[in-house]
Amino acid sequence: MKKRREHTQFDNLVCSFLEIWKFDRRLFLVLLVNVVVKALQPFPNIILSGLIIDSITRGEAFFTFICYIGFMFGINFSLMAVSICLGKVKEYLFLKFNDKLNNDISKKCMDMDYEQFNDSYFQDSILLITQMVRGNNYFTNISIVFDTFSHMIALAGIIVIMTMLNSWLLLIALIVIALQSLLHIVRQRYHRQFQVDTISEQRKLGYMSRMPKSIPAKKDIDMFHLSDYIFKKIEAFQNNMLDFNFRRIKKDGVIETFTYLLSVAFQISAYVLIGIKAFMGEITVGEFTMGITSLINFMSASAFVATNMLNISNSLFYINKYKTFLTFKSKFDDNAGIVLDDLDLDNIEIEFKNVSFRYPNSTSYVLKNINLKISNKEKLAVVGYNGAGKTSFALLLTRMYEPTEGEILLNGINIQRINYREYLKMFSTVNQDFFLFPFSILENIRPCSEASAQEKEKVMDLCRKYGMEERISRMYKGLETPITKELFASGVDLSGGERQKIAILRALYKNSPVLVLDEPTAALDPVAEYEIYRKFAEISDGKLTVYISHRINSTRFCDKIAVFERGEIAEYGTFDELMELKGLYYNFFETQAELYK
Repeated sequence: MKKRREHTQFDNLVCSFLEIWKFDRRLFLVLLVNVVVKALQPFPNIILSGLIIDSITRGEAFFTFICYIGFMFGINFSLMAVSICLGKVKEYLFLKFNDKLNNDISKKCMDMDYEQFNDSYFQDSILLITQMVRGNNYFTNISIVFDTFSHMIALAGIIVIMTMLNSWLLLIALIVIALQSLLHIVRQRYHRQFQVDTISEQRKLGYMSRMPKSIPAKKDIDMFHLSDYIFKKIEAFQNNMLDFNFRRIKKDGVIETFTYLLSVAFQISAYVLIGIKAFMGEITVGEFTMGITSLINFMSASAFVATNMLNISNSLFYINKYKTFLTFKSKFDDNAGIVLDDLDLDNIEIEFKNVSFRYPNSTSYVLKNINLKISNKEKLAVVGYNGAGKTSFALLLTRMYEPTEGEILLNGINIQRINYREYLKMFSTVNQDFFLFPFSILENIRPCSEASAQEKEKVMDLCRKYGMEERISRMYKGLETPITKELFASGVDLSGGERQKIAILRALYKNSPVLVLDEPTAALDPVAEYEIYRKFAEISDGKLTVYISHRINSTRFCDKIAVFERGEIAEYGTFDELMELKGLYYNFFETQAELYK
């Protein structure tokens, strides 16, 4: 296998230029003008302050003194005004570019298949590149490069002025800059390693820190007196991060101390060398002032350059992670494969053939050697104890995960040969952990920005048929009423049963040839549950249906029943066959029947 080429810092820098060029090439004009402005900013004070002092000591006309002051503040004001305008333009473009990056990340997340998205490594990557968007992206990197370049120009000019006053200062300045750069390289490498080592801990701490602010978690936290327990968990993760940060801060302190000592050594050298010339009368008081002002600006400019070389390197590190993130491959990325038009959807047959499965990074199987065939338009019920593998079976059927061993066939074709997007179109699902979006009821059932009158009427027909019409009619905006108050203050909080009905209606509206219902009535009241059972034949009419439930009595509506136990199919057959067998299913049925007597 060909070894993947690692991106160098130069590659990432070139990539930054190309990305900004594609985003808005006018930005380069803004940055170039900004380079000139920032490079010129130190010199009015350096040059004119010396002239002002000399005009006083030489007894020149007061008008000359005023002119020097006017020139200095006039030039400073003009440069600052231009700098502020350019800064505001950059600020606006930065916000615009951040939106683009956030959209790219969101799109990549939505284009990832569930199996990869649910992996902790991918979640760590999301957190790392989110930090990149906040301040270490292409835009900030290019801005820092240009700002650093402007300070390097200014620094060169300052060194020329200082060298004219004493040539030894050039050698000392170069030594100081070299040593400071070396210290910053050491610091930069340590910071990179710190980010890699702590990203998982940062994600955990972030999750725990959001929990006390979570509306869904609030009721359980209060009811079960979990406040102290949650805070202990948060503090435990905080302490882990504090341990990492203590070591980082300690090393930073040592490096910053040595950097400061180098600056002090250079300042002392400059004061002594320029001062000697002033005492010997080789330079004027104004030139001495110019030298000291140059020294102050030198320290500021050199610190900026050294620090931003570190920032550039950090930005390039994050950019490399971002580029790697965008190269993650997903089942959605494969546009090849069989499409639905090539399949006979009127006669669907799905077969699990010697299928075993264990979750990624796990050594224990949750499903073992599953052999099962679901014939055309057949209704299959899946029952069993918690943890028996029922939901895992549904996840494999819908290709949220791939089998560890064996294969799943659709009309005799391995489903991995079918285009993934096309395959998902075959399914309407009500998941056990379904999610409703904080949008309108209409958008949750029929996801679209605008629905036609005909589509709205179709949605209302479904609501009418499955007992939601009256509830919706009492809402102030009907189908347009938002769910929850997370986005809109006027949103409504639905009961668990009402939310589950919306999830069922969403699946029915999609009207796919295969229907997968994972505990679809768990939150419904007995009357609503009975209505769903009564209309089960209508709901699943003409569809191949997989129905997962703990309500054993409801499985009587199904053609076949598969009883899962410890990841295997313990029993399989019709309701009558399993009752006659008097095995596990029979015990389930009788136990629940006793509860309803």
